[in-house]
Amino acid sequence: MYTLLLFQDAFGKEIFRVEDIEQYLTKKNPYVYTAVGQQYIDAAHVTTSQGVFDTTLSASYDKKEYPVSTGEFFDVSLNKPTENGTEWIVGYRKAEGIQEYNNIKTGSQGEFRMGVKVPVFSLLNHMNNRKYTVESATINATKSRYDAGNNLRNLYAHITTTYYQLLYFNELLKLEKGLLRKAKKRDQFIAKKVKTGDFPEIAMLESQQQIITRQQRVLGTKSSYYKALQIFLKYINLSKNTFDKRYTLPSIKTVKKEKVVLEALIRKALKNRPDLKALEYKKMKLDLNAQYNTLSKYPDLNIFAYGVHDMKYGQGVKVGLQFDIPLERRKYEGKKVEIQRGLTQLKEEQNKLKRELKTNLTQLVYALDIANKNIHLGKKEIRIATKLEDAENKKYKLGSSDLFQVNQREITALQVKQKQLEYYINAWLIQQEIKKEIGEFNRL
Repeated sequence: MYTLLLFQDAFGKEIFRVEDIEQYLTKKNPYVYTAVGQQYIDAAHVTTSQGVFDTTLSASYDKKEYPVSTGEFFDVSLNKPTENGTEWIVGYRKAEGIQEYNNIKTGSQGEFRMGVKVPVFSLLNHMNNRKYTVESATINATKSRYDAGNNLRNLYAHITTTYYQLLYFNELLKLEKGLLRKAKKRDQFIAKKVKTGDFPEIAMLESQQQIITRQQRVLGTKSSYYKALQIFLKYINLSKNTFDKRYTLPSIKTVKKEKVVLEALIRKALKNRPDLKALEYKKMKLDLNAQYNTLSKYPDLNIFAYGVHDMKYGQGVKVGLQFDIPLERRKYEGKKVEIQRGLTQLKEEQNKLKRELKTNLTQLVYALDIANKNIHLGKKEIRIATKLEDAENKKYKLGSSDLFQVNQREITALQVKQKQLEYYINAWLIQQEIKKEIGEFNRL
């Protein structure tokens, strides 16, 4: 029961904590889907690419009756490409009379045929266009998944920043309202003193002016709070009415101190960061391109053989060879250099990212330590500012101070408390930035 009360206020509302953001980051959220949607497209493209290995059924028929020649041709076949590059064909055809586009002729009952086409150097190098198409799509899909994780990591970090900005203005609004309440309460005291003749009439005017000034401060902070709320709500896809009915915001005046070990953070980041993993798959794609480009170094040599069985005339065979090679080989040489430069660029990109990661974590760990020290000092400063404010109010009631001095003390105390809020927010944001750097929250 006690635990439940911690998460609900007196009106039964839940306290919206930073951990609650995750439940709203689903594929139904447009900000989330646009961050991760490309991975679903690329995953579907893998299936599309596998179509290069589909079995093809082909059929053709033509019949002619020209003044000096007649002919009829019918052909149906199945073509099946395989992963190693060979293509198999089985079929039936019948050709009678004079053919217009070929010199095929069969018996009256037609012939069955079966054949194979072998790309010699593709077979020797374990690579061909179809295999490259599928493997390339698979690598792209995996890289896209890590790219999506990186987008999600950055999106979550951005949303948590807007969340803590909202908490800041919520707390600041409480401070400004408290400052206004003090002025209104003092106004009642001044009214009594003016009525008894202890204070001059001008004291009421000064008090009313102070109230108006503080009302304006409240309105300005309300505007900032409302703007921060709208920005935050758009990311979690909730309306203001729904949020206000369901949730209340927590205080930010406590920061959970987590043990931070720089070396452990760096190891975790190098292991988890999705952008580093995406670069690994980018390298795999370049390695695949290099393997595929190797084929350009050799002739495009295809050997094919077909066997036929004519229902009337018996067995027959056909063998053949196709040979093409670019003499200058500029495509191969140019692509080879292009891939090598790409690998060099990628290696430096990886080194740069790792260096930035280590530098960022080092700075964040140091900044968190400073933020915690500022919070500790800020608590002392608040106690001092509050005592000075109370003392000035007592002096004012005794007639040994004026409203200007009281106002200055109260404004100074508020500024000290506001500064402390900034220290708290800064500490929270640094902790979230550390989580972002080590690659947390990179998947749905």
